[in-house]
Amino acid sequence: MNLHICLNGNFIQQAMSVFEHFFPGENVFVVFNFREPRSYKENIPIYRYDRNESELFDKMQKICSMYAIRNVVAHGIATNYSLIFRYLKENNLFSGHIYWIFWGYELYNALGEMGKYKLVDDISFFSKLTYIAPTPLNALIRKIAGRQLYSERLERSLPYIDYFCFWFPYDFELLHKYYVSHAKFKYFKYLSSYKLDVKKADLIICSKSTYKVMVNHQASLTGNHRTILKKLRDISGIGEFEICTPLSYGADYIRKSVLKLGKRYFGNKYKALLDLMPLDEYNKFLDSIPVAIFGAMRQEAAGNIMRLLRSGTKVYLREKNPLFQYYKGKGFIVFSFERELNCASDLQPLSKEEQIHNIQVAEKVQVYYEDFMPSFFD
Repeated sequence: MNLHICLNGNFIQQAMSVFEHFFPGENVFVVFNFREPRSYKENIPIYRYDRNESELFDKMQKICSMYAIRNVVAHGIATNYSLIFRYLKENNLFSGHIYWIFWGYELYNALGEMGKYKLVDDISFFSKLTYIAPTPLNALIRKIAGRQLYSERLERSLPYIDYFCFWFPYDFELLHKYYVSHAKFKYFKYLSSYKLDVKKADLIICSKSTYKVMVNHQASLTGNHRTILKKLRDISGIGEFEICTPLSYGADYIRKSVLKLGKRYFGNKYKALLDLMPLDEYNKFLDSIPVAIFGAMRQEAAGNIMRLLRSGTKVYLREKNPLFQYYKGKGFIVFSFERELNCASDLQPLSKEEQIHNIQVAEKVQVYYEDFMPSFFD
């Protein structure tokens, strides 16, 4: 059996389905309920724990004994994961390896608080973001308050991890630039497709409204909404455009801040997406977007970005975001937020030829679950 340790996050239902599809009857999930409870469809063993569970290790021991655990799969790295890894390892409660499915925040937040990677614009002593964002000052405040640092959490977990599982090699290289780790790279991507499903779907140019702009994909601090919205506000003729910000998940304080800014800058032309949609409905929403802008300077929102590119959307990225050069290197037509967004004409959709080009590139670089999941535990 494979023991999965995870937060109650957005990708876990998909992870359950995928692992159970390729390794049926070989998975047990321990879900830490950091968020609201969710109902899971999969008919597999699921144990829900609060993060303050006092008998966690005893219950871990019982689970490992009951299911004869071979491998451990960590979805992200949370506060107590290193303690769990150590307990499992020291007590010989599994016989295989520890696989870390990388989410992104674990490394980027650690580097941000070490001052090695800038994540948020306009950091100053007079900005409250300085005290919230992963920065050296925020790290000092967390330390004084007795809270665990992201960098400490990562350092304590790395000695136990055998595989770094992700689709973007740049982040693996970034990890090894600043940390010592014996972990090997293994390809994994949550939101991939099954070959049979894609064959059924025709790649066509989606109908798009001309005067609509989507900004970011969630209420994320590292999305730098203020930077994007300010630049849009100052473009002559922006009053003709609807500005949409998906805010259905993410940080509540960012959601409130973005809503306030959006209404102040754009009035009734500002629309926010506040309710979670079924995946099919959300994908149709993305397919309808003519122009999308992402303010992150780190790898973020790649699933959304790829969906937009393959549906012919014009995408602007920050030049400091490693995804900018990654997508350009793959052959996609993508645009620089800093250099190529200057006037209202820059917010017009891609031409038909440009849309077809991006759709064809997306089809060419598509990686399917069947390409990497069967050999995941090899």
